[in-house]
Amino acid sequence: MRPIAIRIAVAGAACATLTASGLGVAAAGAMPPPGPLYVSPGAAANAPGRSCASANFTSIQAAIEAAPVRGTVVVCPGTYQQSATIDKSLTLEGLPGATVDASGQPYGIGTSASWVTISGLTVENANSTATGAPDDGIITAALVGSGQVAADHVSIVHDVTENNTGAGIDLNSTSYSVARGDRSSGNSVGINLSDDLGDADSHNTVSGNVTNDNPGGCGIVLADHTGVGIFDNTIVGNVSNDNGLGTAAAPDASSGSGIILAGSAGGVYDNVVAFNSFNGNGHAGVVLHAHAPGLNFNGNVIARNQIGSNNQRTDYADLDTTGVYIGDVSPLTITVTGNLIRGNYYGIFTAGTINVVGATHNAFVGATVPVGDTPIYGG
Repeated sequence: MRPIAIRIAVAGAACATLTASGLGVAAAGAMPPPGPLYVSPGAAANAPGRSCASANFTSIQAAIEAAPVRGTVVVCPGTYQQSATIDKSLTLEGLPGATVDASGQPYGIGTSASWVTISGLTVENANSTATGAPDDGIITAALVGSGQVAADHVSIVHDVTENNTGAGIDLNSTSYSVARGDRSSGNSVGINLSDDLGDADSHNTVSGNVTNDNPGGCGIVLADHTGVGIFDNTIVGNVSNDNGLGTAAAPDASSGSGIILAGSAGGVYDNVVAFNSFNGNGHAGVVLHAHAPGLNFNGNVIARNQIGSNNQRTDYADLDTTGVYIGDVSPLTITVTGNLIRGNYYGIFTAGTINVVGATHNAFVGATVPVGDTPIYGG
């Protein structure tokens, strides 16, 4: 665990632990049973707590606090209007129909502990009014005391995140974490990889997810905001369609892509984006925006993706449908190869002094201009 500077101001009650007098263990002083702890809206004070039918927690937070390290908390079907902070290594497992409604909260599920698995939950509606709150569905960090703590080795598997004001899933300042088999829609961003909390975001895997219909931004984001770097991440086998369409149409467009590698500090480098599918997004299916000179965007590989018609809301100097858009204010060499790009005016469009390795080794179907360019990137 890594304490860091306070970056989110929230009401003190937002992540308070709920106790036996409210929504915790049904009877004060009761000892939890061995094995998984069960949370259910219909939990009873004197229940044995060995299944959903006999659960004795109605609060996810209280069950987390009662669970042993490396234990399991099972969330039974029902809607839980709360937020939960995981402060120890454990598994939080939602059964089908288990929904966390985080209305008014800074996140639905956050973890300050490493070696945590969060699976099977639907997490929705995070929308705190606090300045700077992430408003994420699930985030690899949590509010602890008066600050935040980020976590590594977090697995977010087969969850659904919907209608959160921030990201559906936020792999923030984490390493060796996984988002796999999740669905994320209706959020500002589907899955976010960033370094907002002051640690690099590295060695993470985002695989087999569906990040469609996030109206305010991109399906998948790799963005360096603090300069410590986004690197050695693998983005593979995802579907990311129809994102960024809640923003203005051209010429005032500011829209989301299927996946974006972006930054104004540090760099986003040595990442692999492969075997994904991108279609119908506001910007191109795959986008790189390097907004400041001297950033490190080297070593990224864009390979073997299926990219349909994208750039519905346009991009800098590119007012036509485009599969892949690369913009850098500094010279850049990037590998874009083995992709199937169909139904676009531009297959690949570059803005700036860009050397695209493997450009001729993509399959362009129906492209008017397979590779187009403009000499300056001013986005």
